[in-house]
Amino acid sequence: MRFLVSMTAALVLGLPLSSQALEGITDREGDFLATFAGSSASSDLDVLSASVFYNPSTDLFTLKATMDGAIGSTATGFYVWGVNRGAGTAGFASIGINGVRFDRVILLRPDGTGTVAGVGNLPGGSITISGNTITGVVSGSMLASTGFANKLDYTWNIWPRDGAFVGNAAISDFAPDNANFSATAVPEPASAALLLGGLGMVAAIARRRSSR
Repeated sequence: MRFLVSMTAALVLGLPLSSQALEGITDREGDFLATFAGSSASSDLDVLSASVFYNPSTDLFTLKATMDGAIGSTATGFYVWGVNRGAGTAGFASIGINGVRFDRVILLRPDGTGTVAGVGNLPGGSITISGNTITGVVSGSMLASTGFANKLDYTWNIWPRDGAFVGNAAISDFAPDNANFSATAVPEPASAALLLGGLGMVAAIARRRSSR
């Protein structure tokens, strides 16, 4: 029995690390940019957390961000995701943000519409909103590589904007503050089943032992 538990643990630990990592990034509350021309009361433009998941089997990216306030509270607000597909440049160097690099942007709006700039609109139903969280699903076909061999190598940043203003003055927050973050791979069905089955077996054995 001990051998079976050890083998199960080894199999679980042997899964790709990306299939075990479920967290994106977090961002400080109230860290509005000094250059933001809008109001600090626009809590729906203050990022608290963000994640990107990529499913290679469906070629779909899922972009998810949670704000400090309910999505849509700022009537003119919307959410811009920057993605570096291999040829990203520092588009905000003029305001001292050198680490945010991108070569394509994706717009998600509180009215449920979205756009991949330079490519086209997202299909209906691609965006969902629940309280403080906005989620968008984007086909990888709309985000062709510009140098990276694997779409999991793409890196990301989100910057909410208040459309009442123009240029960089419209940007309320960067998440991360001055860097990009990586996507998380969605586990393949076989790997997910193995992980769940292994954990279930370990739990069952532990319960059996504790009942003796």
